[in-house]
Amino acid sequence: GEGGVQCLIAVRAYLSCDLSSLVMAKKKTFEESIEGIETLIEQIETGEIGLEDALKHYEKGTKLIAHCRGILDAAETKIAELTGEGDEESA
Repeated sequence: GEGGVQCLIAVRAYLSCDLSSLVMAKKKTFEESIEGIETLIEQIETGEIGLEDALKHYEKGTKLIAHCRGILDAAETKIAELTGEGDEESA
């Protein structure tokens, strides 16, 4: 309905103006990102925020999760290189 359209418009506006926070998220450590995710989840679950803010927090949380996955993937690749596991796969 009309409420759904308004939500999509709000999300689109949020995404277009959220580039600076995305850049900042990439500079966060893994631990800082996890802490940020936990805070966002707590705020959403306790109902401290309204629907629009919950959508913004959800979007921010997905970016933080992607950031954490990137850190973990890089660490896994580095460990594979250091232990020689990457060489065995290509042999």
